[in-house]
Amino acid sequence: MTTTEFSNAFDTLVSSYRRFKDFDKRELLDSLEFDEYEKSLYLTLAQEELVVNLYSGKNVYGESFELTEEMRRYLDELVKTKTYGTADQVSGRKISSNSKLFALPEDLAFIVHEHIVFEDCSLGCCDGASANVYPVTHDEYNKIANNPFRGATKYKALRLDCGNNIVEIISKYSFGVYFMRYISKPQPIILEDLPNGITIDGLDVQTECELDSFLHQTILKRAVQMALASKGINVES
Repeated sequence: MTTTEFSNAFDTLVSSYRRFKDFDKRELLDSLEFDEYEKSLYLTLAQEELVVNLYSGKNVYGESFELTEEMRRYLDELVKTKTYGTADQVSGRKISSNSKLFALPEDLAFIVHEHIVFEDCSLGCCDGASANVYPVTHDEYNKIANNPFRGATKYKALRLDCGNNIVEIISKYSFGVYFMRYISKPQPIILEDLPNGITIDGLDVQTECELDSFLHQTILKRAVQMALASKGINVES
C-alpha cells in the first residue's frame, strides 16, 4: 500500500468499529478521529512490533526469520551487509590486546551472520581464511578467555557488546576484515510531511513502508488496534 492507501484504509477500519462495535460506548466511538501524525505513529509502532515478532518467532506462524522461505521473504527488504576494514576501527578501552573495536551501523536491528578474515596467521597457517564470530557475555568471556578450546581460535572469534553501539571483536590472530549481515530497522511509515518540527524516529517527511506488501494489512490492522486501545477500546486480533 502507498501512504495514501494506508491513510484511507486506516480511516475505513476505524469507521467500521465506530459503526458496528461496542455499542455501550457509542458516544466515544462516534467521536473517534486520528490525524495523519497519529496514524503514522501507530503504523510505525505496529511495523516495529511485527519485525521483532517475525525475527524472534513470536508470531502466529511460530516461526523465526530464515526458518522457512516465507519468513525469509517477509524481511528480505531489511537485510543489509557491512564490511569493516582495519581503517574502520574506533578508539576506546579494550578488554583484550588481540581485539579491535567497531561502531555498529546506526540502522542495525539484529545481526544474522558475522565473520572475520585473517591477515596474518604466521603461527597458525590460516592467512586469508575466515572464522565465524560468536557473541559472548562478559561473564562468559572471563571464563573462557584463556581456554584454548572455548576461547578465540583459528576457527572462531568472539564478540563483546561494549555499549554505545560499539563491539569488540576478539581474535587469536590478526584480522583485516570484519563482515556482517544484519536486519536493519525499517524506516517509519509517515503518511505526509509532518509540521512544526514533529518527527518520528528522526524523520519528518512522507515515507513509504519498506516491508513486503504481504505484510501491509497485518501492520494496518495492528496499528488500528493500538490506536483504538489508546482510546480505551480493546479490539480482538
